[in-house]
Amino acid sequence: MGKTALVVGATGAVGREIVRGLCEDENYDKIIVWARRELNFSHEKLETQIIDFDEIKDMPPREIDEIFCALGTTMKQAGSRGQFYKVDVNYPVNIAKWGIASGARRFALISAYGADERSRFFYLRAKGKAEKKIAALGFKSLQIARLPAIKSEREQVRMGELFTIWLFGLLPKFILTNYRPMSAKDIAAAVIAAAQTEAKGVQIYHPREFI
Repeated sequence: MGKTALVVGATGAVGREIVRGLCEDENYDKIIVWARRELNFSHEKLETQIIDFDEIKDMPPREIDEIFCALGTTMKQAGSRGQFYKVDVNYPVNIAKWGIASGARRFALISAYGADERSRFFYLRAKGKAEKKIAALGFKSLQIARLPAIKSEREQVRMGELFTIWLFGLLPKFILTNYRPMSAKDIAAAVIAAAQTEAKGVQIYHPREFI
């Protein structure tokens, strides 16, 4: 019998490609998507559930094998640090807690290259905090994909953030090679492939490992 996966953040570039990839993967029988609006994509394996992300804590558990979390926003879209933190930290952590209650064995988190809870940059600090909080929950397998810039409608914003980090001199110039933009489809394929391994504990994947 195939696995059941939950995908959150499916309206974004990477999340959308993860959904498509999972639907075509014979290892999965059902793909559940949590979203605020309907997807412009359909498949016989796909079940879309429209939810209020502020009410995740109150959602009853259901049988889930794996969770792919690609939630994320930008400061421009969020409008404030508080709203950004809610979307990029609180929501993923609450989803992970729900996953533990539902018996999920694996959690795949789409994060950012340079994520560090001690970073002086709010964006990377928030990503690092989300990673740490989810790691503390004790999934059998937690796979964190620290992504470079993504070739999508959001690339300009993300590259602007990364250039600011470089400009302040906190990252050596050679590290910028790790920020080379990748297509959302390639990233999704790598994330799905990693989910088929037997690796246990916390695994962190960096941009060079997606090539």
